Amino acid sequence: MLRFFFWSLLLLNAFLLAFNLGYLGHWSLDTHEPERLKMQYHADQLKPLSATEALTPSDATTDKTSDVIACLEVGNFVQADIDKMEEKLKALALGERQSRINVVDVATHMVFIPSQGSKEGADKKASELRRLGISDFYIVQDQSNMRWGLSLGVFKTEEAAKLHLTNLTNKGVRSARVGPRTVSTNKFAFQLRALTAEEKTKYDAIKAGFPAQENRDCQTTDFSKN
Repeated sequence: MLRFFFWSLLLLNAFLLAFNLGYLGHWSLDTHEPERLKMQYHADQLKPLSATEALTPSDATTDKTSDVIACLEVGNFVQADIDKMEEKLKALALGERQSRINVVDVATHMVFIPSQGSKEGADKKASELRRLGISDFYIVQDQSNMRWGLSLGVFKTEEAAKLHLTNLTNKGVRSARVGPRTVSTNKFAFQLRALTAEEKTKYDAIKAGFPAQENRDCQTTDFSKN
């Protein structure tokens, strides 16, 4: 039995020595699968990647992803401008990627002319404004202390209201003033989702026709859709 183990170990050592010295050839793809390597295209251009490089997205993939805008919102439109914008957006053919939402626009400062005491007085003041070339106003007819006064605009900030008052003064309006008044109006905005770079370029050309509207990221607040 000992003689058997001795000869077995001797043969195993001899085999390992012959393998290490190359007498038994090399077990690699270049010797055992030469035909397979010859069939590969541009095998000389193959480049091994590290684990980190393999898990990193290629530049082409990253650029393509970054070119897509997840969700862009534009507004806020009054009812009169809705149809105009929708007609223009048809050129993009976004389908379900386009939606319209209601937006409650709250203003807290008003530029106004105080109550004229009666409908006749308010109509007379309205005629004076039209002669000065001012048509953007309305006569207040609610039961507040401003009844039969004239609203010349409502604004979110006092600074914007004062700027509008200055413009009116330069046009000859002398009795207008700024005061606090909360007014809520229903306006509309459009949400455009998953815009490609080409679609964004076309959208920018459309948006140029509506300079008063602003672009913003889509709001997370839930609005009722139309």
